[in-house]
Amino acid sequence: MYSIDFNIIAEALPELARGIKLTIFISAVSSLAAFAIGLVTVFARTMATGPYGTAGAIYVEIIRNTPLLLQLYFVYKALPDLGVQFPPVVCGIVALSIYTGAYISEVLRAGINSVTNEQYQAARGLGLSNLQAFALVVFPQAIRVVIPPLSSQFINLVKNSSLVSFIAVSDVFYVVYKGAADDFRFFEFFITGALVYMLLTGFIAVVSNIIEKNVRVPGGEARI
Repeated sequence: MYSIDFNIIAEALPELARGIKLTIFISAVSSLAAFAIGLVTVFARTMATGPYGTAGAIYVEIIRNTPLLLQLYFVYKALPDLGVQFPPVVCGIVALSIYTGAYISEVLRAGINSVTNEQYQAARGLGLSNLQAFALVVFPQAIRVVIPPLSSQFINLVKNSSLVSFIAVSDVFYVVYKGAADDFRFFEFFITGALVYMLLTGFIAVVSNIIEKNVRVPGGEARI
């Protein structure tokens, strides 16, 4: 009969701690980069003129309709054939940022659509440029109503970061799976891994709830 023993986890704590630090680093950098990508994309699709909107729409459709794991391997395995090579951690950050950026752009677009067009037209009438109207009038209102779905994307990014283990990055999932396979203690390691991810995503959820309560617009929620 299987005997549960969590002492093995105590022995693996130093390696697990390094995995947690790497997961936090990858998730934090990817979140910032993904938000920047989403912001540029949503501006191109909603405010810019010319081919930029089309390019943004094509990017979003390609990313949303292909698996993240395929995109990860494309950056890790295919780009070196074209002379573009990154370390595994950078490959993970690039793939996660591009993937999540597409979804964040859709979240932000929902928020922008909730802002009445009259406010944009008024800003333009006052002499503001397209970029100024977006940055000073439209975006500050839009961001307030998309905090919950935006936080969901950051939570998904933390969970999706586990896929970087497939390209030999020693994140939490890599450490958990390696420990489970080496010691045949799948229950203990997988439960520990689940708790770690729950703590990381739970922290994001708590911070998101605090921000939402402070800045939310009563009755104003963006639906996607």
